Amino acid sequence: MTSDRASKAGSNTIKAALLIVLALIAVACVQPANFGFLLVGLDASWRAASSYAVEKGLSFGSEIVFTSGPLSALYHRIYPFKLAPVIVALDVIWAAVFIVQLWKIFTSLLEAKAKRLFLWLSLAFLVVIAPQLLRDGLMLFFIFCTTYLYSIRKAGTSFLIASIIVTAALCMAKFSMNALALPALVIVDLLSLSRRQIPYKTAVFLLCLAGLFVVSGQPLSGLPDYFQASLEVSSGYSAAMSIDGSWRELLGWLATASMTFSIVLLVNWPAMTSGGLDRWTVVVQSLLLVGYFLVLLKAGFVRHDAHSYIAWSALFLAIPLLATTCGAVRWKYDPLFVPLVICFIVLFVPYAKQSRWNAFNPVGIVDRSIASIQTMARFVGHPRRWMADNEFELKASQERIRLQANMPYVSGSVDVIPSRQSEVIASGLDYTPRPTIQEYTAYSRALIERDRAFFRSIKAPDYVFFAPGSIDGRHPASAEGPLWPLLLQRYEPFERRFDLLVLRKRPQPLPDLLKEAVVRQARLGEPVVVPPTSAPMFVKIDVKYNVLGRVAELLFKPPNVTLRATYDGGSTEQYRLIPGIAREGSVLVPTVRSPFEFLQLYSAVAGNSPRPIAFEVEAAGGGAWAYQSGITISFAEIDTDILKAGGSLPNAGQSGNSRSGLDTIVDTNQLASPLLVPSQEGIFAHAPSQLVMDTGEAASIDLGFGIRDGAWQGEGAVKGVCFSILGEGSQLLFSRCLDPRAVVGDRGPQSAHVLIPPGTARIKLNTICVKTCEWAWSYWSKAELAPASR
Repeated sequence: MTSDRASKAGSNTIKAALLIVLALIAVACVQPANFGFLLVGLDASWRAASSYAVEKGLSFGSEIVFTSGPLSALYHRIYPFKLAPVIVALDVIWAAVFIVQLWKIFTSLLEAKAKRLFLWLSLAFLVVIAPQLLRDGLMLFFIFCTTYLYSIRKAGTSFLIASIIVTAALCMAKFSMNALALPALVIVDLLSLSRRQIPYKTAVFLLCLAGLFVVSGQPLSGLPDYFQASLEVSSGYSAAMSIDGSWRELLGWLATASMTFSIVLLVNWPAMTSGGLDRWTVVVQSLLLVGYFLVLLKAGFVRHDAHSYIAWSALFLAIPLLATTCGAVRWKYDPLFVPLVICFIVLFVPYAKQSRWNAFNPVGIVDRSIASIQTMARFVGHPRRWMADNEFELKASQERIRLQANMPYVSGSVDVIPSRQSEVIASGLDYTPRPTIQEYTAYSRALIERDRAFFRSIKAPDYVFFAPGSIDGRHPASAEGPLWPLLLQRYEPFERRFDLLVLRKRPQPLPDLLKEAVVRQARLGEPVVVPPTSAPMFVKIDVKYNVLGRVAELLFKPPNVTLRATYDGGSTEQYRLIPGIAREGSVLVPTVRSPFEFLQLYSAVAGNSPRPIAFEVEAAGGGAWAYQSGITISFAEIDTDILKAGGSLPNAGQSGNSRSGLDTIVDTNQLASPLLVPSQEGIFAHAPSQLVMDTGEAASIDLGFGIRDGAWQGEGAVKGVCFSILGEGSQLLFSRCLDPRAVVGDRGPQSAHVLIPPGTARIKLNTICVKTCEWAWSYWSKAELAPASR
C-alpha cells in the first residue's frame, strides 16, 4: 500500500509539473493581453489600417476588403483600443483551451509507457522553440487539434464548445482560417452521425461567427457581404501573391509531411480494414490530416519566404497529437521521432544562429509567460488604468512616426496608394481607405471593380497621396495600375512632396481619357511591337489559365508570368506580371517609375521616362504548361489633349520643401520604405545604401549628412557609418566616417563641400556600415549642386 501511495504521489507530482510547464508554454505562445503599437513598413501599415478600420466602424466586406477580419487584433496584436476588453477575453479563453489541448495530448503520451521517451523529447523541443512558433501556425494547429481530439473521443461537450468559440474568433481575425475550420467541422459532424450523436459543431461554429461579427461592431446584415468579399480576396491569392523559394525546403517539408501521414496510416491500417465504427474514425482522421497538410502547404509555400515556418510550426505541433493515436508498432522506437526531429531542426537552427547558446535557455518562456500573466493581472485589477496606459503608448508611437514621416498636410479626406498607411494614420490625417487598403491586394477583376466604384462614389477621398512602385518585382505601374486612367480623370496634381505626389479631387471629372484600343494577338514568348505614338498608353494583357493551371491554382500555386519590356538600343527589363491585374490594364508606355514621371502624364511632357518598343509575355521556369498559348494585348492611347485642357495647379510641380537637390534624388531613385525614405532630416538612408544623382555641368556639391541622435543616445548602439561620394568609374570624391558614440564632433548634422571633376555626369551617394548595420540610422539633409563659374 505504501509503495502504491508513493507511486501515485510521484505520478501526481509529475502531472502537476507537466501542467505548469504546459501552461507556461501556452501563455508564452498566445500572449494574452500583450499588444504592440504602430510601426512603419508594408506589413505594419496593413495592420495599422485594419485596426483603424475597426476603430472607425468601417464595414468589413464593403468598405474594407482584406485578408484580415474585424477581430484582426487577435492576430496582428496592435492595441485594439475600442475592442480591447473583447480581445483580452478571447485571448484568455484561447490560452485556457490551448492549455487543455496540450494537457490532453501529453497526458495521453504519459499514460502510455512506450511513448514516454517521445513525450519528454517533444516537450523539451517545445520548450526550446515555443517563442519562435509563428502565430499562423498556432492558429491552424488549434483548429486541427479541436477536430482531431473529438475524433479520438478526447473532447467533451463543454471543451468542444469553448474550442469552437475560439476557432470562430480566429476565423474572424484571419479569414483564411475558414479554409481549414469549416470543412473540418463538417467532417466531424459526419463522424457524429456515424456515432449516432447530434451533429451540432458546424451550426455552433456558424452561430459563433455571426455573434462575434456583431460583437466586433459590425452589422449582422453585413455578414454575407463579408464572406463574399473575403472569398474574392482568397480566390486570387495564390496567383497574385506567390513567390518561389528553395525547392529543397519545399521537397523537405513534403517528404516530412508524407512520412508523418504514412506512419499514421500504417499504424492505423488494421482499424481501417476491419470495418465497424473504428474504420470511420480512422477515415475521418485521415481526411482531417490530408486537409490540414494541404492548408499548411498553401499557407507556408505559396508565398515561400518566412511564411514557410508556418507550415513547419504547425506540422511540428501536430506530431505529438498524432502520436497519441498510434498504437503498437513493430519498431523499438516510435517512428514519429524522425519527422519530429526534422521539424525541430528546421525551426531551431535559424533561432540558434541568431541567439547562439541562449537558444537553449528556457527562461525566455518563463519570462514571457510571467509578463503576460502580470499584464492580465493589471487588466483585471485596474482595467481603466491598463487601457489608459496602452492608449498613451499608442499615441506615443503615433507621434514618433508622425515626426519621422513628414507627410504632406491637407485639409480633407486622404487615401494613399503606396503601402504607407501607418504614416498617414499617425500623422492625424482623415484617412479614408479604398476597400483593398494596399495596392498589391487589388489583384482580381472583382477587387479592382470595388476600388473603381469607391473612387467614382461620393465616398472618394478629397486627396490621394500617390507614387508608383509595388512588391515582388512587379512593374511599377501595377500599383493600382487599372485605376490610373480614373485617377487622371478625377484628380489633379496639387503638390509634390519628396517621393509622394499629392492629387486633389477635381471639381468635375474630365471626359473619358482612353481612345479606341489597338488589339494584337500573340503567343507566349512572342514579342509584340508597341504601336508608334508619343502618347501614354494603357495596356491590357489577357493571359488565361488552361485546365492544369486552374488545378495548380486551386491546390497550390500556378507558375509565375513575366513581362519583358524592350527599349531602343536593345536593352530589356523584366517584371512579374499578375494576370488578374494585367487583364484590367496598366500604363505600361512610358515606364513610369517616380511621382515626377507620373506628373508628366498630366502635361504630356515626354520627360526622361523610357518608352518600350515591344513587350514579351512568358511563363517563368518552364511554366507554359499551365497557360493557354494564345494571349491578347490591347493598346489604348490616353488623350493628352483632354488632360492638358483640364489644367493643373501652379504649385503641383513644386516640392513642399526647398531642398531641391534632394527632390532630384527622390525623382531619380526608387526609395524603399522604411530603410530608404524621405524624412524630417531630408532622406533617411539606413546604411548600407546607395543613391544616384545626375550632376549636369555642376562643378561642386554642398552636402548635409549625419546620424540620428537616437542611434547613439540611450539604448542606441551604432558602431559608425561612413558617407562617401563616388564619381565616374567609382572614383572616390569624398569620404567621411562618423562615430557619434565615441566622437562628440560627429554628433548632429554634418556638412561638406565636394568638387566634381569635369565630365562627371552622375555621382553616387553611399552610406556604409562600420562593423555592424544595427542602429545605422544615417541620413542626407542636403545635396545642392553648384554650377561651374563662367
